[in-house]
Amino acid sequence: MNLALKFVTFLILLSFSSGLCANVKEIKGLKPLLDKPLIERYILDELKDLRIENMKLRTEVERRITKNEVEQTDRAARYVTDTIGNIFYLIAAASSILLFAGWNSLRDVRSKTESIVEERINKITQKYNTQMQNLEEGMTLQSRKILDNQNKIYNTQYIHSLWMRSNLETNIQSKIDIYDEIIKINPDDAEVYAYKADAVIDMDEYEWALHLSNKAIEMDAEYGYAFWQRSCANAALGNTKEAITDLETAIEKSPNLKDEIENEALFEDLKESDEFKELFS
Repeated sequence: MNLALKFVTFLILLSFSSGLCANVKEIKGLKPLLDKPLIERYILDELKDLRIENMKLRTEVERRITKNEVEQTDRAARYVTDTIGNIFYLIAAASSILLFAGWNSLRDVRSKTESIVEERINKITQKYNTQMQNLEEGMTLQSRKILDNQNKIYNTQYIHSLWMRSNLETNIQSKIDIYDEIIKINPDDAEVYAYKADAVIDMDEYEWALHLSNKAIEMDAEYGYAFWQRSCANAALGNTKEAITDLETAIEKSPNLKDEIENEALFEDLKESDEFKELFS
């Protein structure tokens, strides 16, 4: 505000001096002499005002710094006082607890603390051991399952390859050897016993075929091809009634076998019987 007022005053004086100079143009060299003192006075006033404002600012800064230092000192003193008070309160509370608990000395405190810690550690250790044992048993069980599944996959693939070999094999004994290999891997497969019965029939081993067919039927009473093989064996052995009964059961469980009757040479004698004619008329 002082600066603006001084600047306006300066402008007024300057205009006044300019008008005065216009009126006294006849006085040679008077204008420079009039302007010079006014400018110097303005500069001196400005410097004085700046010095005064600088001193005020310095005083204000020192006052604020001193105030902050006093506040920090008070805050630190209060913190120390509160901390010491809290420590005394904690000591008093701990002493009261010790008295109520019946601990009369630091030795009792140490002994009781050790027993509590030891008991807690034992519980944690026992819990940890139990969890580790359960985890180990679970991992062992999972490992066994994985190994069993791997073995099953391997056996399945191997059995599949054996079946493909048996389909390509022309030698009857070689086929029987392949079927025996499958039985070693999977002894509960009714299908392999039925196909082995078919192979031994080609070797005219009808009693053997009858035994294999019976075993296949014991394993799977719904497997029609096993009844078909037993019908063939009974027909070859002259058991006409049993052969027709098995043939009827085979067609009932696997109707597509009916189309194979005409191509089966062992059924030639059955075709002449009244039971056969009555069944397939």
